[in-house]
Amino acid sequence: MTDEHGQGAPDTDEPPRSPTLRIARQLAKELSGAATVGIAGVKGGISVTVTPHNPDARAFGWADFSDQLVLAVGDRGGRWELDAAPEDVALLEDIARSVIAGRVREVFAPGRSAVSVTLADGSVETEIGGEAPTGCLPLPFWRRWSRSVRYAPYE
Repeated sequence: MTDEHGQGAPDTDEPPRSPTLRIARQLAKELSGAATVGIAGVKGGISVTVTPHNPDARAFGWADFSDQLVLAVGDRGGRWELDAAPEDVALLEDIARSVIAGRVREVFAPGRSAVSVTLADGSVETEIGGEAPTGCLPLPFWRRWSRSVRYAPYE
């Protein structure tokens, strides 16, 4: 649940050890006025949504089930399924901060998208996802000729 300022307090069924709750609360403070951060309790974990006020920036969110994290940045691509190990929590935070900084690009094609996030150290994390009828293969070089969007920073 979030209040009118985008500050969130999870529901009462929140697990006591959510590895990413600290990140969500920090982002809620830092992004006040630039985005709405929603934090909600879900069965077995928390759900976090970050919605920028800038329409040219990319929204994202994650679910934290204490032992598994699922980060979603894109329409079909951009879904990272991570363990809750410290290095995966750090990767989630790096990706989140890179999206907020506008270092994210998404390439769209029929039934699929590829999301590439450039981290602060210059490395690039890419995830591709899609929904196509069974047996359909992507057209060759679809990431070269498809529509591409570079998202803006939150502020």
